[in-house]
Amino acid sequence: MQRTFSSFPSGWAGAALLVLRLVVGASATFESGLTIAHNYTPVHMATMAAASVAIAGVSLIIGFLTPVASLFLCLTGAVIMGIIPPAALLLFNSRMAAFEFVVMSAVLVILGPGAISVDARLFGRREVAIYRASRPNDS
Repeated sequence: MQRTFSSFPSGWAGAALLVLRLVVGASATFESGLTIAHNYTPVHMATMAAASVAIAGVSLIIGFLTPVASLFLCLTGAVIMGIIPPAALLLFNSRMAAFEFVVMSAVLVILGPGAISVDARLFGRREVAIYRASRPNDS
């Protein structure tokens, strides 16, 4: 995870990433709830897809494995935009709204979770102390 980002931004940048994660995660979770409630024709397939999107949305909200969850939502949103006709979209009732969701998910893939996240606690900056080892010949 550390190789993906140069740092976990804190301050206003970290707060902005938290808001972005909350918006994308909540809208994905809400969209999946609407999908489950709508009962599409292949019910088991739609329910499994919606459940996986809900899990990714909750993962984004808490900031756990943010790049993986964001990439999953980005790809899922792009596929849905290409397959489902605009009249069948529930929460994202236009192609532009779905496109904005995909772009926000892609931004989270690139920028990362920020300092206010589980990822920052698990994979954040570490202080490494390097002590000079004494050699036998040093005087």
